[in-house]
Formats: sequence, C-alpha cells, structure tokens
Amino acid sequence: MDINSKEHIHALSPDIAKAYKLGKEQKYDEAYQVLVPHFEAKEIPTYFEEPCGWAIYRYLKKNENRLSSIEVRKALAFYLAFASCKPSTLHSCIMIQAANLEKKHEDDFRFIEFCRMWKLESLQEEDFLTDKITTDSGKSIEFQSLAENVATRLYKELKKRHTEEFVNELFPFFETIKKKCPNNRFIGMYIAQLYYWQGNADRAITEYKKLLRTTPEWFIWKHLGDICEDKGIRISLYCKAMTLMGKEEYIGELRLNLAKLLLDSNKEQAAYEIEQYKKTYRDNGWKIGGDVYLLQNKLLGITPSAQAKLFYQNNIEKAEEFAYNDIPVEELTYSGIVTNRVGKEKASLINKQKNIFVRTALTPLLRTAAIGDIFQVRVYEHQNRKIALTIHPTGRRNILHTDKNPQNKLEDSETCTISGKITFPSQGEFCFIDHQYFVPEKLTKANHLKEGDTVKAKAKKMSDGRWRVVSIIK
Repeated sequence: MDINSKEHIHALSPDIAKAYKLGKEQKYDEAYQVLVPHFEAKEIPTYFEEPCGWAIYRYLKKNENRLSSIEVRKALAFYLAFASCKPSTLHSCIMIQAANLEKKHEDDFRFIEFCRMWKLESLQEEDFLTDKITTDSGKSIEFQSLAENVATRLYKELKKRHTEEFVNELFPFFETIKKKCPNNRFIGMYIAQLYYWQGNADRAITEYKKLLRTTPEWFIWKHLGDICEDKGIRISLYCKAMTLMGKEEYIGELRLNLAKLLLDSNKEQAAYEIEQYKKTYRDNGWKIGGDVYLLQNKLLGITPSAQAKLFYQNNIEKAEEFAYNDIPVEELTYSGIVTNRVGKEKASLINKQKNIFVRTALTPLLRTAAIGDIFQVRVYEHQNRKIALTIHPTGRRNILHTDKNPQNKLEDSETCTISGKITFPSQGEFCFIDHQYFVPEKLTKANHLKEGDTVKAKAKKMSDGRWRVVSIIK
C-alpha cells in the first residue's frame, strides 16, 4: 500500500490522534510508544511527518538524562527515516536535541553521520543567531547559536576521526560559520586545524598566525605548537601558552607535551610539568594515564624545578618572533590604569609622537609598573582597535608631565590643573584628556566636549592612582 494514500492515512489516523492527545496531556513517553510500531514498519506518510517528529522530539527532551545511547540513536533513526529534512522549526529542534545528547553519549554517538543524514544545509538563518539573556543580578550571558554548537560538536569528533572524506565534506560548513558568526573566537582555530588535517601544514600555520593577531589566547599558541616541526620553536610556543594559561584543569595536554620535549634538555622543568599534571588530576579525581607514569619513570630522582614561571618567561622570544616577525616593535610609555565602560580595568600605554594609544589587559607585569615606565610593544590595529600583542620592559622611564602649559601649577598633592586634547573611546559617552585623565559622562555632556577639543580642567588623583577630571575650566 502507498503510505501516502488516503486509505493508509485514514488507517493511521486513530493512533496519531491518540498520540496527539497523550502529548497534550504531557504523557510524552506513552505518546511515543503508541507510534513506535509504525516507526518500525516505516509507514509514516508525509501527511503525518510533523506530528510524529514532534512526538519524537518531546520524548527525547523529556528523557535526555536517562535514555541510553541505543535508545537515543533509535529514536533519531526513526525521525531521519521519514523526515523530509527541510528547514523548519521541528528540524532545528531535533538538531538541538541531537547536539545535547551527543555530549552525553560522545563515545558511541556518531554525530558526523547524523549531520550528514540531517543535512547541514537545512539550518535556518535564525540557527546562526546567538542568544543573550540578563540574569537577575544584571549580568549578561551570551549563548552560542545552534550552528556554532553543531560546529563545536563536529570539531570535537573530527579530532578523533579526521578522515580526508569527512574533512573535505565539512569544510564548507565551517567556512559558513566563520562568515555568519564572525564573533566566534574558536571557528578560526577549527578551520586552521582542518587545513592541517588536509595535509596543508603551511596554510594551517598561516591561519594560526592570523588568529594570534586578534585572538592571542593561550590555546591558539598551544595548537600552533602542536603542528610545528621545529623542536625549539615548539618549546617556545608552549612556554608562551603557559604564560597566558587559563584554568589549570584545561592545560593537562599542554604540560605533557612540554614535558616530553624537555626530557633531554631540562629534566627539572619536565619533572615540574609532570608533578603539576598529576596534582591537578588527583585534585579532580581524574584517571591518570599510563603514559604519564612512563614519563615519570624517566625522571626518577629528578627534583622538580622551583623556577617554572621564570623558565616560561625566558623562553617566549622565539614564539613571538615566529608569530609576529613582520610587526614592528614600538616604544610605549605606561600612563596608568583606566576603566572601560563595563568597569573593567585596563593598562594605558601611549606614544604621543606616533599618536599610538593602547588599552590592554592588566598583566602581572603591568600591575607592578610605575607611571612613566617604557615598554617595547608590538601593536596591531584591527577594526579601529589597537591590540598590544607583546609587551616587554626596557628598564627605562619617561617623565610624564601633567602640565603642558607652564602656567598650570600643582595645587596640592592630589589635585592639579591640566590641559590637553579630548579623545573618545570606541564606545561609551565619556572621554579622556590626553588619553590619561578620565572625564565622566556627566561632564562630557554638560560641556559638549568633542573629539580633538583642547580644554583646561581640574583633575583629582584617586586612591588607586588613576586621575579623574572633576571640573572643566572655561
């Protein structure tokens, strides 16, 4: 019998109606079980695809924490057997559920194969949009789009199974994500790694170097180190990653890789990396692999280094030159701490002769700097934003004059009269005088200040060492 015939649709209607009624009563398990015999017989007509698809989705969503991998895969196979796989809310919801369930069953859930059957071209435009919520405390949290989530799950599986067929087939999808989700800071790394899996190591290295200009995160340095053949550069790249590392739980592989490279040249540092690796795993109750004990046996009797951070810092020059050799080094002067529009503190670095002004993260090096200290900085400009890629002290100082006009005079140790040009940040309603004296929004608007205006003002030194303008002198 033709499953799309009127007779078959009429024969199936009672069970569909029963499942629909159970679904309305939120009895999703019972609704699903009513339809299972028809799923198994592969007799779902096009007319009933949508209600049957929603029954499967609700069953999976309700039971995602208790279903076995086999039960999950069986339900999804039912859906894929009759679904037309065209863009729709239902189709996207099934993908959401599949991506969530893949996290729980990643050992035997073949997500790549599922995506091939689901058809990634079926993603809707809204599936590429991120979602943002504001908590009761006022904190803003952004969630990845469905498309980005799918890309993350696919990349994770490709790390285990990066066959030439899979990589070539999925490459266009990752490029689409890069185009439609430009703020995703991981997608560039995924694409660089895809080039490497294709056997194009030179292109992969080029892509990683591009990323390090706008996203100089520790994991980018680590991944670049993973694919470099030169041992000395690899060590330096890993050391650079260690100077920027995030949570200790994330860097176990980095420590192991570095320990292996240092076995012959620096056994004390290698022993330190193994010691820290084991401590983190013990603290978190994680299983320590046999390869770690094999490495440890090669370091018996070796005392772990007590100067690990110094070792990292002393071995980053090759990495920085490797990544940034075409970016000139400029001398910038530390001019204090400023606060951005969301209240985050940044270090201010300036070179007035070349009109360079950079705000950058407060590293330990800059937290202990004194106003006037000179640093060698590689500055990269991207989308009207200047990024300090590397920062190294020179041991020299500039004397920053608060008064460019000899008539200005210090009124007391905490307040002074200053003059200079108005500059505005890329965002916000406040401004600065000579890049270092903060003018709050109220004063900025009350005095109708514009970019480039030359003004005279009174500034007060705050308890944290920063200067804040308290009045504009007409």
